[in-house]
Amino acid sequence: MDSSLDDGNVRLLMQARWLCDDPYFRQVVWRHGAHLGDAADALRLDASIHAGDQMLLHSLKHHRDANASFSQYFNVALQQHDAAQQVLRALFPGASHRVSVLDFACGYGRLLRFLSLGLPRVNLHAAEVQPEALDFVCERFGVKGHASPGTPAQFQPGRTFQFIWVASLFSHLPAALFDQWLARLVDCLAPDGVLCFSVHDQCLVPEGHVFPDSGFLFWPQSENDGLDTASYGTTYVNEAHVAGAIARACGPGHPYFRIPRGLAHEQDLYVVAADPRRDLSALADFRRGPWGWADERGLSDDGELHLRGWAASIDDGALDAVEITVDGVLHRCPTGLPRPDVGRVFADARLDASGWEFRHVPPRGEGPVRVVVTARTPANERALIFTGQFERPAALRRLPVRWWQRLLGKRRIN
Repeated sequence: MDSSLDDGNVRLLMQARWLCDDPYFRQVVWRHGAHLGDAADALRLDASIHAGDQMLLHSLKHHRDANASFSQYFNVALQQHDAAQQVLRALFPGASHRVSVLDFACGYGRLLRFLSLGLPRVNLHAAEVQPEALDFVCERFGVKGHASPGTPAQFQPGRTFQFIWVASLFSHLPAALFDQWLARLVDCLAPDGVLCFSVHDQCLVPEGHVFPDSGFLFWPQSENDGLDTASYGTTYVNEAHVAGAIARACGPGHPYFRIPRGLAHEQDLYVVAADPRRDLSALADFRRGPWGWADERGLSDDGELHLRGWAASIDDGALDAVEITVDGVLHRCPTGLPRPDVGRVFADARLDASGWEFRHVPPRGEGPVRVVVTARTPANERALIFTGQFERPAALRRLPVRWWQRLLGKRRIN
């Protein structure tokens, strides 16, 4: 466990890991995934998260909310899995189960936990610079591990791969390592192989910061406190810089395919084939799916559940409603409330009215109040906007039978 966590974050981490162990929430995660199979298969899902997983720890420190952090962790994981599967199936139609896959810079396996459920594990490989993370994914998800050194030239997996997936690495590299790792991973492709990697586009540069003419901006800071910030910080690029890096790695004019905001509605995905004649046009049908967030979430002492957030799709624009399940009862909550901030962030005026708000008093019951908020597109794509449980306040606790009998003036039963 991260020794830098304070007592409050340790409690939050324990709460998030309890959610991971609960069969109810494993079912919730499974129902929101694509390419996973029938609901009856949800028991196959290993939802355990390592105590050192920086993606969860960063979320806990930021939100101070185990429910929100659990939701964010798995919503991003499910969208990443869907994105990887879409690229695989588009470029290896009918043959994705036979493709050798390398998840490079895999971390603690946010993607591999799902890939390992649908693809033969013998075809799955993981590479990671953090030994503890690599040990975890190999043990839990049954994949082949390759230690990744900090120096690209020293990465020698001893084989090539047909599909290399790199999420959230190039979005953290300084310029020299950006080029070096791109060239090294291209060299690890089989003749029919493709590389898919994500970047922060220049449109994500925070307000008040100037993006340089070079097309590359690097800050020596990141959410991963365990890595050297000189070689792992936060990086923003424009397409011209990425195209130049691809040309330097693969040769002048080498084709590529860009999917804006293809990863978690934030990072751009770039796809490069080893063979410059490879047709990548099938990726034009890529879908990002729905997205959203619950900005406010809570259950008051007097028993009112209050949720407020936004939901939309940058593929389709506004969604009509979100689906909110409270203790197993489904409610449809319309969108349409003003959220100009969402439209501004995505530079899409269709999202200006993507807000929603839900107030509800659950009936009396026992145990915690369990909540699920789902964004769903007309194509039945789903995003897990929020899920979690709230301690049921006294106002909502079921009263003993004998108490109700006294209230109704009935004869007391011994």
